Amino acid sequence: MDGTRVVGIVLLALLVTQAGAGQTVPDTDNTVTRISVAADGDAEWTVTVRTRLHDESDVRAYRAFEDRVRENRSQYLDPFRDRLTGVVATAADRTGRSMTAENFAISTTVQQVPRRWGVVEYTFTWTAFARSDGDALVVGDVFDGGLFIARNDTLVVTGPSSYEVTQVTPNPETRDDGTVSWLGPREFADDRPKVRYVPAPATDETGTAQPGAPRQDALPFVLGIIGLAVALAGAIVYRRQRRRGDPGDGEQPGTTAAAIQTDGDRVVQLLGDSGGQMKQSAIAEQFDWSASKTSRVVSALTDDGRVEKLRIGRENVVSLPDEREE
Repeated sequence: MDGTRVVGIVLLALLVTQAGAGQTVPDTDNTVTRISVAADGDAEWTVTVRTRLHDESDVRAYRAFEDRVRENRSQYLDPFRDRLTGVVATAADRTGRSMTAENFAISTTVQQVPRRWGVVEYTFTWTAFARSDGDALVVGDVFDGGLFIARNDTLVVTGPSSYEVTQVTPNPETRDDGTVSWLGPREFADDRPKVRYVPAPATDETGTAQPGAPRQDALPFVLGIIGLAVALAGAIVYRRQRRRGDPGDGEQPGTTAAAIQTDGDRVVQLLGDSGGQMKQSAIAEQFDWSASKTSRVVSALTDDGRVEKLRIGRENVVSLPDEREE
């Protein structure tokens, strides 16, 4: 069923560039598609298309594009609405669920984070997007024929706030509570990606889970507590060393100033050795840093333009600029 296969990010980007026949539209550098699933199975889709603005000439051209969109939104939104409406209708025929595509909207802006980007954001609601399976919600059966996302593109799926992930196929690049994400290029198999959400265990007033089925993420939780205790102990030792004048972060007795890298240099080197892109939490784990220190170092690098940071759910993905522009 080719109609449903084109729900992929590649097609959504093409819809943007082809919107408004005869109009000049900016090139697409990367796309982030976020699917937020509600407890009733409806999903809010947000498709964010970014264009890198290298100089003032690019900014002026993008401002002109913004003016054209605001003067005639329907000329740019209608092709997107018409194609997605057909995709949803095809999915409804295949799954046997009554579905609609509604609440379409478009917006444009220029952002600087710290580099300048032109941003087009499309939003719409896909009703009955997720399948009910008892108390569970299952995402994936609408993707008949699979899905494809291109290089530098990202797909993010988030479940209801009171639900947790019990199954996700294929393995995502990031997974944080009820949010999972994949980075392109990637081609998914039939009915994939698939994510299964179930209601999280109820807790009492103290936040303690009530008796019931054991949680599958208990071990990661315990390991996280152990890691926190180790980090706190390390921070105490560090502060004691600093008060005594002992070597601090990254300094070893007998080293010279010329041989010492800054924390930012170490992050940039790690990214280069790891393919140019990592989760921020993985950087913290690699250097045994606290989350707050890692955030400060990454923010400083972002301000200097040495790295770029993309927010995916509750997780940051840090990348070298060239890796996302090539």
